[in-house]
Order: sequence, then structure tokens, then C-alpha cells
Amino acid sequence: MLDLIAELLSIIDNISFWRRKKKRRKFEKENNLPKKRMVNPLTQIIIGLIVLVVIFRVLRIIIK
Repeated sequence: MLDLIAELLSIIDNISFWRRKKKRRKFEKENNLPKKRMVNPLTQIIIGLIVLVVIFRVLRIIIK
């Protein structure tokens, strides 16, 4: 049951992200602005976790 809820929340999050991205691209096109890099929130979380793991591993090696 929790998997189903998590999956639904993930889908809702992705849909809202793509809507915001579409609106942003339209705004950029109308105002002749360069494209801003937009990263999916789930991807941001994963990248953040990877960075934290790497930092802690490096600190662990330095401390020993």
C-alpha cells in the first residue's frame, strides 16, 4: 500500500514539474531569454545523496 502511495506522489510530482517546465520554456521563448537548466526534484535529491556519500567517504579516508 505504501508503494502505491509513493508511486502516486512521484507521478504527481513529475506532472507538476513538467507543467512548470513547459510554462518556463514558453516564457523564455516569448521574452527571447536563454534556456534555464531545470532538473527534476527527484533527480536533485539523488544527486544530493550521491554528493553526501562521496564527501563522507573522502572525509573517512582523510581521518584514518
